[in-house]
Amino acid sequence: MNEISGFRGEYQFLSNFYPCKINFGNLVFDSVEAAFQAAKCEDYADRLKFQGLTGSEAKKFGRRVKLRADWEQVKIPVMTELVQQKFTNSPEMLKELTATGDAILVEENMWHDNFYGDCVCARCRNIPGQNKLGLILMEIRNQYQAARYAL
Repeated sequence: MNEISGFRGEYQFLSNFYPCKINFGNLVFDSVEAAFQAAKCEDYADRLKFQGLTGSEAKKFGRRVKLRADWEQVKIPVMTELVQQKFTNSPEMLKELTATGDAILVEENMWHDNFYGDCVCARCRNIPGQNKLGLILMEIRNQYQAARYAL
């Protein structure tokens, strides 16, 4: 089976850092990552601080926020909602996602994220990543592929 490892180059659009407009909590963010990091915050004023940030900036800033009390319970549904919105809002990106066919999508990284991805650095390479982002992307892709065939 085909595998797409790492969301770079022609597959950069799969990354949560890829620029796109995302609505969350009556605010608009410039990437899934910025919206996701803002979603960690309970306070609306804290969420506002993520507007206009790049994905990288938002990720760094998100490490310093006070997490909302239910974050561990809601982080996967929030991520799924935001990634779904990214592709719903962009027919071009949705077409690119469905064009990945049945490839396994792996959010390969070097920043020690073995929850949403699979880190391949020397320290982590023997730790299997959970690849939650890849699984979410494949689920969304499969839903759209199934809907297209149902027509």
